[in-house]
Amino acid sequence: MHPPDSRPLIDAGSGPRPVPADDLAFRAWLRGLSGALHTDLDGHFGSPEALAFFQEVFTVNGAVPAPYFVPLLDEHRRVHAERTVTALLAQVRRDTGRTLDVPVVHEWPGDDREYGEPVGEVSVGHEPVWGVAPADIAVDAAEGVQCLLADRDRLVWPLCPDHRTGPHATRTPAGAVWVCSATGHVVAPIPV
Repeated sequence: MHPPDSRPLIDAGSGPRPVPADDLAFRAWLRGLSGALHTDLDGHFGSPEALAFFQEVFTVNGAVPAPYFVPLLDEHRRVHAERTVTALLAQVRRDTGRTLDVPVVHEWPGDDREYGEPVGEVSVGHEPVWGVAPADIAVDAAEGVQCLLADRDRLVWPLCPDHRTGPHATRTPAGAVWVCSATGHVVAPIPV
């Protein structure tokens, strides 16, 4: 089921201040969404950015039901994934001299209700983007870029300058980073 009007309901940058995280109505809404989507939305609260997204949606739209929330979440993921992919492809071009393309794809939810309300999927290359916080989305997007370049273009990118190995996209308290697969040191930040 798609909302009758697929335009985003969030008006970024204007409107009232977000509800407190411990607001009973806000928590009840999250529990309802978690049940309908068969996921633990509270699990994303390790990040203030993810909490801010949920608070903004609730503040602007109220207790919007799952079929109306899903397009907002998908759009949020798509926008942040596209920012990261654009920045990463610019780095690939600077590092290798090659101009490559990595698609960010959004698939609308299907009508299969077996598992509750359907969730659309944003993917980078062949990798799904499940994060909510921008740094988590950036990690998912970076992994998608790295995997597609390796599989399709036979390009190992980026490289740890010290060990000449491909680092892993990782979420740390400092944000999204490339971590060396040989020693675990931080190679570089991932653009968010």
